[in-house]
Amino acid sequence: MPRTRAAFGLGAALLVALPAGPGLPAEPSRLEMPVVYGTHLPGLGEPASRLAKLVKQLSGGAIELDLKEPGDGTEPQEILDKVSRGQVDAGFATANFWAAKVPAAALFGGFPFGPDAKGYVDWFFAGNGRTLYQEMYDEAELNVHVIPCAFGGGEASGWFAKEIRKPDDLKGFRMRSFGLGGRVMSRLGATTALVPGGKLGKAFDKHEIDGAEFLTPAVDEPQRLQDHAKLIYVPGWHQPETVFELLINQDRWSALDDREQTVLDTACRAMLLATLAESPRLQTQALADLAKDGVR
Repeated sequence: MPRTRAAFGLGAALLVALPAGPGLPAEPSRLEMPVVYGTHLPGLGEPASRLAKLVKQLSGGAIELDLKEPGDGTEPQEILDKVSRGQVDAGFATANFWAAKVPAAALFGGFPFGPDAKGYVDWFFAGNGRTLYQEMYDEAELNVHVIPCAFGGGEASGWFAKEIRKPDDLKGFRMRSFGLGGRVMSRLGATTALVPGGKLGKAFDKHEIDGAEFLTPAVDEPQRLQDHAKLIYVPGWHQPETVFELLINQDRWSALDDREQTVLDTACRAMLLATLAESPRLQTQALADLAKDGVR
């Protein structure tokens, strides 16, 4: 098909997908949006920057997501409350960050022995997952509208300084872990500790920890954790998938017209499907690279 016909077909498809509306405003709707992970991180932060580009393209420039990197005025753990209070318009995060405040949030961000990406897609769009997701925030009296928006991939079970052969090997094992996964490890006899990601290498070298659950292999690999431990356990039973959410202040969401709301919803659906397909390739390549560094 000639390029002009292909481009026309794509444009026509977008016009059909998005409801008709008035001409573009002189000034775009700009939403300030802090993100939970730096946009330089493959699979975890990078989807936020792709989402911003896609929203701008689909809206013809009528909507702009003004991304703020972690710590640029908002710390990751502050995103939910600041969006709810209207201090920022939106946020790109994962519900696991709010599990201490809203315990059910872990069910929507990724939890021990939970669904993979395909399972979440089925639940969100063929079941009542999205309805329950919104109800969770409504019942917690948080003034936010939530849209599941991307997948970050399955995390590794962790980096280990020694091999685990039987359950008793975990008794007294010093493990960097938290959340529901950390509670499971504690029940098995491990001693859990909170160590900042940037200090994991030194903690291994000083024998302060015996193991550490961090992020996905694609993110762990450039952090050079392989220089400090040579065993990585996969898949990550504690979080088989990471779901990212687009949080929008409810009043800000209600002020958007139907076309603008549809653009945001359509962009998030597209990002869910794209990241569902791409994440396995990212993790597979990272594990292959780690094997070249002598990691088992």
